[in-house]
Amino acid sequence: MELKQFTEKANQILFSGSISKLFFSYKGVIGRVPYITAVFLLWIITKLCIFGMMSYILTMILLIYCLTAIIQKRARSFGSSGTWYILANLLFLYVITLTFATSEAFFPAVKLPKLIAACIATVALSILAFKPSKPNVDEQKRSFLTRFPVVYTILVFAGIFGVFELKDKYMPDTYRPSFHLGLAIGEIYRHTYGYPAFCRAQGYEMVNYPNKVREKYREEIEIAENDQMALLAKAAPDENYKDIQDFYNSDNWGTPEEVSDAVSDFFEKLRIRLIALEVAKEQNIDAKDVKLSEEDDARVSLKDACKVVDEDADYFVSSDCHFRYILNYAGKYSNCGTYFNTKGQE
Repeated sequence: MELKQFTEKANQILFSGSISKLFFSYKGVIGRVPYITAVFLLWIITKLCIFGMMSYILTMILLIYCLTAIIQKRARSFGSSGTWYILANLLFLYVITLTFATSEAFFPAVKLPKLIAACIATVALSILAFKPSKPNVDEQKRSFLTRFPVVYTILVFAGIFGVFELKDKYMPDTYRPSFHLGLAIGEIYRHTYGYPAFCRAQGYEMVNYPNKVREKYREEIEIAENDQMALLAKAAPDENYKDIQDFYNSDNWGTPEEVSDAVSDFFEKLRIRLIALEVAKEQNIDAKDVKLSEEDDARVSLKDACKVVDEDADYFVSSDCHFRYILNYAGKYSNCGTYFNTKGQE
């Protein structure tokens, strides 16, 4: 068999002859292999959701439209209108949305709807994947849900946001406290334990900075160390964390080398920035226009960077260490005092 014939045969078996029609057309029928292939590829596409809100929206719209198309064609291949299979898929999608990021340790009731939806979806998917096609089926037969596929897709996608609204109103986001706690503990540990330990290894004993952090964020640290540690114990009953240091030194944060890398990265970036500021001052130019040479690298050491942070603790602590923000809302945060903004303009 020639390569061209082999490719055409493989394309027919895997994609019913056309990838675009397989995913986007609601006409015709497809066999078991194209259906399984299409579902697998759509599952791969869902991984794009990690790249941000816009990719999430586009991926979800694509997923709903294409998955409904292949379910419709596959159900039609054995004489079904596909309504039951589409509704089973919709139920599973909505239940997963409703229970997403809701810890069963905090809210055990989510186990039942997840289990029911998973069982129904498993039965539907199994039938679609393994039921043989029939000859001479009515290729015009279709579910009333797919008569206007674009409208259906928009309504289903809008419904997802409605489900999120119901979730926020009636089902507490029980994963969020432990998530906030993880962020807060990460910041607290890094600035009160990690920084001093790193600087000690560089030959500088950091004292002022960690004390300033504890003083400024005393209330937030107490919340994390006391009240919210109880939440963590409830979310992870098999673990026994005594305090923040015990939790941070667990496997949740990676190996000791990885934890150290996260701290050293901050000081290395600061060291380079300090060199740039020094060169910029000498040459009377903006720091961002400085091009550092190999000789410049010796101007500031990691020990010097530690000393800067410790001696200028008030600035670094007041810059952007948002422990309160972290405890109350899951959002982006940065290292304390990057020296990349106002300090560079002084």
